[in-house]
Amino acid sequence: MEIFSNILDIKGFRVIHAEVDDTTLSLSLKCETEHGICPHCGVASQQVRVWSPRLVRDLPISGKACYLAFETRYCDCATCHTTFAEPLDFVEAKRDDTIRYEIAIFEQVRQTTATYVAEREDLTDKGVTRIFLRQAKARLPEQPFLGGKKLGIDEIAERKGRKAYDLILYHLETGKPLDVLENRTQAELMAYFDRLPAEMTRNIEEVCIDMWRPDATAVTEKLSHATLVTDRFHVMKAVNQDLKSLKNTLKHELPDDAKACHYPLLKNEPDLNDTQQEILDKVYEASPQPKEAHQLKEEFREIFDTNYTVEQGGQALQGWIGNAEKAGLFSEAVKTIKNWFDSIVNYFLHRTTNGPAEGINNKIKVIKRMAYGFRNFANFRLRIVAAFL
Repeated sequence: MEIFSNILDIKGFRVIHAEVDDTTLSLSLKCETEHGICPHCGVASQQVRVWSPRLVRDLPISGKACYLAFETRYCDCATCHTTFAEPLDFVEAKRDDTIRYEIAIFEQVRQTTATYVAEREDLTDKGVTRIFLRQAKARLPEQPFLGGKKLGIDEIAERKGRKAYDLILYHLETGKPLDVLENRTQAELMAYFDRLPAEMTRNIEEVCIDMWRPDATAVTEKLSHATLVTDRFHVMKAVNQDLKSLKNTLKHELPDDAKACHYPLLKNEPDLNDTQQEILDKVYEASPQPKEAHQLKEEFREIFDTNYTVEQGGQALQGWIGNAEKAGLFSEAVKTIKNWFDSIVNYFLHRTTNGPAEGINNKIKVIKRMAYGFRNFANFRLRIVAAFL
């Protein structure tokens, strides 16, 4: 039995009996300590009132599910006059699994689904979910953004095909999500800011958002000391949307060998492959308007790729607006840029973007796909935050 005792490595216990079948290994343990330590006063007690049998599951051994059978002491403490269950290092009170087995379950669920883990471990979905939630809550930092200076805010869809969105907040310096708020409302975001400790909020220097006015209002009112930055990629998206609309309007005028011009027009020109460049050249030859629009789009991108100061970036952006208006192009994008002009040019202060959010959002989509959607928002929130711990 010594080999099993060495494998388990549980202080104060040794294996005295083992039973094995095709799928299960059952080990009986004997306590070797002579006294229990009172958790209330720390005094040792040898006054055992009763021994209570327990059976818990541990990490598998040689591919077999491993169960540990042992007895827990209930002792009388002569110092504080209480009866206590002896605290154990390897399993918590009233739990059916060892601490290390729960951690293993938690790590598996982080990478897959509760259903898959339940089938693999021969557990119930509910049991696996309870373990995951318990372990996730224990790992959440009390002040995840303490010391952070750059905060990102974006939206995520609750479920594909539904016009329901939640709010996700990012620590832009670490590239990790901080929290997820149910429902994308100004009131929800303002209440969240109110709940944050003052020492956390006063350190926030920049907040990067997409072009959603309720978010901007909440930031302006609750974090008035912070600089509001509009994410450059959302601004670029508005420009590309106008270019896409123009392309769809003029598509019937293009020759057949230039109709597949969606990516050649919208993709950054330096990133085009040879085939896409050939299609773009044919678009240029076929019609002056999409040519001029594409060139304006590239000029817009280059503004944000250039290391401008805020003043220089603002001047370049004003010049681009003038050129777009003169050409009669990008009317919706121009209107948007004017409405958000100050926070857009704030990008040139430190070139802050919500770029890390893209990778996070892709991982969230995988989580939602694996779980076939979430009915419980609290579980959804924990799955997201735990995935990046």
